[in-house]
Amino acid sequence: MPTETADAVIVGGGIHGASLAFHLARRGLRPVVVERRAVASGATGRSSGLVRMHYDLEAEARLAWESFPWFRDWAERVGGQCGFTRTGFLKIVAPAYTERLRANVAMHQRLGVPMLLVTPEDVRRLAPGFTTADFEAAAYEPESGYADPPSAAAAFLAAARARGARLAQDCGVTAVRVAGGRVAGVETTRGAIASPVVVNAAGAWAAEVGRMVGLELPVTTWRHDTMFIAAATRSAAPSSAASRSALSSGAGAATSRAGGAPARRSCSTDADRDGGRFLP
Repeated sequence: MPTETADAVIVGGGIHGASLAFHLARRGLRPVVVERRAVASGATGRSSGLVRMHYDLEAEARLAWESFPWFRDWAERVGGQCGFTRTGFLKIVAPAYTERLRANVAMHQRLGVPMLLVTPEDVRRLAPGFTTADFEAAAYEPESGYADPPSAAAAFLAAARARGARLAQDCGVTAVRVAGGRVAGVETTRGAIASPVVVNAAGAWAAEVGRMVGLELPVTTWRHDTMFIAAATRSAAPSSAASRSALSSGAGAATSRAGGAPARRSCSTDADRDGGRFLP
């Protein structure tokens, strides 16, 4: 079988790999996305999908704010659907973190992010079903909401492929090829691909890919719990995050997705093998 060639090989078909493929392709490059299973079959397919700007680190807040117009104007910028729904977003913290929240809101406002510090009374008006007795303030983003991560990844890849990118699913990377001290491509379960650039976008499997070239990446896999809850009535409440949990729902939503990491217990990427450690 002849060796394929590409301007870049992207290992991983989640939202990061899909986005990168789109942005490379729209600049005239010919990337190949190599995905060991199916598009969005890893963390992307299990994400709560919150589209918000509230982060503790300014660098993350800047990145989120720069990314927001892509979700807001998805049809014009990318094409297809990403499922973005504007519900507003609430960030709720325990009283001990109120001053830190105030500082975070001030930082976001300095960046130009539309964010307000609101009271428990404001939260009751925004989300009448919320309990407000155990916090003193919250951050509110009126423009934010949630998207559908698998749809976003699929739309990115559809647009990338329309511009010349390629996608190989059910195709695992078995080795990274090196020649003369430089990356030269990858070996996969479906043959070799020659490329001067290999991008590790493998998410929970990124450490395994790193070891193929002798790198030990500080990647730890955490167990998260996710629930899908049928809504008794269609909610108009903002999406929200509190402590280590997140809830994405909103106007017109028939289901809510709740998830979080109540205890950061490390585990492997093999759910079938390790499931007995966490399930009764």
